[in-house]
Formats: sequence, C-alpha cells, structure tokens
Amino acid sequence: MISALGMNLGERQLAADRNNRRGYFEDVDFLALNRRMLNASTPPGDGGHPDWGWTESERLDPQGFEAFRPEAQALVAERSREGGIWGWKDPRTTLALDFWDSLLEDARYVFVYRHPWAVADSMQRLGADVFLRHPEYAYRIWTFYNRELLEFHQRHRERSLLLSTEALLREPEGLTELVCKQLGLEVGAASLIGLIDPAMFQSWGPEDPLIPLVAAAHPECTALLAELDSLADLSGADLWRVTPLDGEQPTGSAEPRLSVIIPCFDHGEFLVEAVASVERCVEEPRELIIINDGSKEPRTLEVLELLRQVGYRVVDQENSGLGAARNRGIDLARSPYVLPLDADNRLRSGFVTAALAVLDTQPEVGVVYGDRYDFGLRNGAVDVPPFEADSLLPFNYIDACALLRKEVWSACGGYDPTLPAWEDWELWIGAAERGWQFQHLPGEAFDYRVRPNSMVSAMADEELRRRLYTYIISKHRDVYWRRLPELLLAAQTSASELFRISREQEHTNVEAANAFQAQETELANKEREINALRAELANKEKEIGSLGAERQAFDSERAAWADRVAFMESTRAWLVRQWLVDLKRALSAPWRRFSGRVGN
Repeated sequence: MISALGMNLGERQLAADRNNRRGYFEDVDFLALNRRMLNASTPPGDGGHPDWGWTESERLDPQGFEAFRPEAQALVAERSREGGIWGWKDPRTTLALDFWDSLLEDARYVFVYRHPWAVADSMQRLGADVFLRHPEYAYRIWTFYNRELLEFHQRHRERSLLLSTEALLREPEGLTELVCKQLGLEVGAASLIGLIDPAMFQSWGPEDPLIPLVAAAHPECTALLAELDSLADLSGADLWRVTPLDGEQPTGSAEPRLSVIIPCFDHGEFLVEAVASVERCVEEPRELIIINDGSKEPRTLEVLELLRQVGYRVVDQENSGLGAARNRGIDLARSPYVLPLDADNRLRSGFVTAALAVLDTQPEVGVVYGDRYDFGLRNGAVDVPPFEADSLLPFNYIDACALLRKEVWSACGGYDPTLPAWEDWELWIGAAERGWQFQHLPGEAFDYRVRPNSMVSAMADEELRRRLYTYIISKHRDVYWRRLPELLLAAQTSASELFRISREQEHTNVEAANAFQAQETELANKEREINALRAELANKEKEIGSLGAERQAFDSERAAWADRVAFMESTRAWLVRQWLVDLKRALSAPWRRFSGRVGN
C-alpha cells in the first residue's frame, strides 16, 4: 500500500516466497544491517531468536548498535541521494527506532500491529525449527516488539501513525488520508482496495473461542493489545473481545452426541489451539476430555491447570503412551461417537457435522475420515484416498483424527497400548477385519502440525519399523494370509506406478535419470521375487524365503534417492515395497508379542 502511494521503498528487496507470494517489500540492505546489529547486541548462548533481537532473558543492549553507526550513516546517505519520499520496511527496525531516528532528519513512521494469535499462527507457518519447538516464543516476541513500538509512538505521535492490520484490511482507503493529514506527506492517488487478498490472511471473528483462551494463557498480550487499540490512529478495538470461558458448556441434552478426546504430553501451548478448534468447529452437543499423559514441562502444567480452573475436564495419569491415553479418554466418554484429536493438531469446520450425519444414517459405517492440511515444516492440503482394505493393509493412510463409533473401539479392544506408534493403524485393521465400513469425506477435516522430532520422524528408524510391522502383521495374520494374492497384485501395480514416476523424472531431472537406471534394474528384481512368492503360495510346499538381500537393495536404493528424488519416499508405491520385505518375515515367524513401550 505504501509503495502504491508513490513512496520509494528501495530497489533491492527481499524476494517473494511461498509464505508471501506478493513479496515482502523489505530493503535487503537495511534488513542485513539490522540483523547484524541485533545479533551483536544480544547475549550469546541465551536461546530465543537472536536474529530478531529476542532471547530468553529479553536483554537487548542498544549500545551495541553504535559500532554500526558509520555503516548506517553511509546507507542513509546513499538512499537520501535518490530524492523524493523514500523509506524502508523491516520489522527488526522496531527494536532500533531511537538509533535510526538519530540518523534521520524529520523522519515519519508508519507502525502496524496485528493480533497476537494471528502472529503466532504465522510464525508456525514459517516452518522455522525454533518456533515449532517453542510455540510460546510467538507471544513473548509479539509483546517485546509491540512494547517498543508503542513507547516510541507515544513519544513521537506527531511523526508516526499507529494502525491495526485487521482494521486496515477492513478500511484500506483510510490509509491515504492518514498519511497526508497526520504525517503531512504528499502522496499519489491510488486505489488500495484491489491490493488486498483476503486469502493471504488467517482471520478470526471477534468472538472466536481462541481469543479468550489466549487471553487466559497470555494476559499480558491482550492487555497490550487493548492499549495499542486505545492509542491507534486506526483502531481494531471492535474486532476482538474476551468472552467468559466456560469449559462446561451446556450440551443441550442429558447425554452428548460426540466425545472429543485430546491426549496431551508436554504440548501445552499447542493444546490451547486444539481446544479452541473444538469450541469453534463442533456445534453438536459434545463433551471434551483432555488426558494429561504424565506431562512434566512447566508451561504445559500451567495451561492444563488453567483449563481445569475454567471448567474443562482434565484427567491426569502416569505417562503411558498415546494409545493408552486415548483409551482412557474413550473409556470415560459418554457419547456413542468419539473423535480423537492430538494436542498439536486443530479441527476444521464442517467435517464433524457431515461425519455425524453419515454415522447417523449408515449403521454399517464405523469410521468416517477426511483430508488434512499440513502446516509447519511443510504446508499444503493433502488429499487422502477413499478406503480400500488392500491399500490399508500395507501401510496406514487414515489419521487417528477420524470420527468413529465407540462400539468399533470396544470391539477391537481399543488402541493397543504396547505400540509406541501406528496404534491407530492397528485399530483400523481390526475394524476392517470385523466388517466395519470406512467412509471418506472430501475436504480438510483437520490441520496437521508437522514438527521436528515428531512421532512420524521417529518412525524413520528402520529397526523399529520392522518390529512394528512384524507385530501388527502377526496380530492380524489371518487377514493378511487371506488377502496375500491381492496384496501381491497391488504391489506389482505399485511397482509399475513407481516405474512411471521414474520415467517422468528422467525427462525433467538429470540426476534422477541416473537413479532411474538403477531403479529399473531393481524393479526387475522385484518382479522376479513376486513371481517366486506366487509359486510358493500356489504349491504351499515351502515357506516364504528370506528377502534380506532385497531389503538391503531397497535400503541402498533409498539412501541413493534421498537427496535426489525425496518426494518418491512419501508415495504409496514406495511404502508398499518396504512392506513386502517385512510381510515375508511376519508370515514365516512364530507369533510374538511386541512388548516395548515408549512415551508419546
């Protein structure tokens, strides 16, 4: 908007990316200098994010900026020679306003502030490891920055504008008048309405349930936000409000229609968003049961106690693992339908209502699931395929966040508490084995937070995966044996699909072309192994032989492909090949119970 009004924000700007496809309009020279200034002025080894001038102790020494004064003076002089109204945008400048103001003659400032919950969401979507590991940093950094901004604005109100981002999106044309009248700048006439793309902004209604939860968990943020709104030239005071929290909302009937179960192990900051999503997305009479699975992290314990005090049902237990925590919650559930939701994920609107309608009208359906939206380390919608038993047996593609009948859970004996992972997959296999149908609903059912060191990452351990495969296949040996011909046929089809993908990559990637030759040879070996397995099955005279050599070949192939064709490792065809290696081992080995147990 500032650029459209004719102000020169510099020729060298930070390039657009997936997080901001229109560009950042940030002058890279000022950005680089501010970055070095802030890093040099924060205490070393103090955690946090020094690149933004914020560390755990929140000690930023402005005297450290002085070493950069000559460089800053030269940069200002260079830009001043361009003439006209010039300036720059870089959020880091907020922490060095007095320093820069001493170098500028009669400068003007436009300050924008955004709701803290919106900033926290944006920081998660950046995918930066530091914020995914420490979601609480978002609210502390927001407070740190906006205190500096507000203090400077109060001292220099005649030369600065203070604008709510949310209010500016609603009233973009008001910016031109404010810049002209209150800052005394002559700017060009331009329509600013067309510059706004609502799809680029996550929005929350004034009474969204996340707001009072954030206010309870971070009261300093909403207090500062109210102060900003009270002094702003364009205020967003009417765009949010803190409504009373009541975890024991009336269900509208003696018994709830749905029980939402949230296990939590040291994910307190994420838990706030998970609970808010239930409040936002579940309109039916429901109950919410939070299982504290032996959390030790102090912030998590604070959040759990806060939720308990405002009426949410929090059940404590010793750390027993995700499966056991879900079992505890579902066992306590009073409704016929249950929905497990991990504490670091969030429900999306629309799915619950549609899924309940399926279960109400189709008694043969035991499980209803939808698509998902990934955010964090990766961002984007993930379309989950319709249900097929032969697709489910080799690997899991249905997340635990699905609506199911409590009857299904009970008939399967609940989640297997001995499994450190894949306990949801094992339950789905048991449900399908007992004849329950699965219904896929198109559309995103929930947001899946992709974090470093998550359970999915832990499953990269080859030995652990093989042990779990062996245990699950042995536990459901009969269904795997009955479906073996179909599974082998599906594996051959998947191998052909993998071949097709490799051919496409050959035309677009030189490195992939070299890997493709090795893959073609491997596929031929795979077909020979499948034919051998078919002959052994038909004759029923020999047990399935060792596939150790093939497993080693697959291991070598995966290592070679990791840096060149990483996306192939997430395809169904790729996973099926590994499953085949473990299938033979499970069918030939005596049944043995997997007895290991780890925490979430």
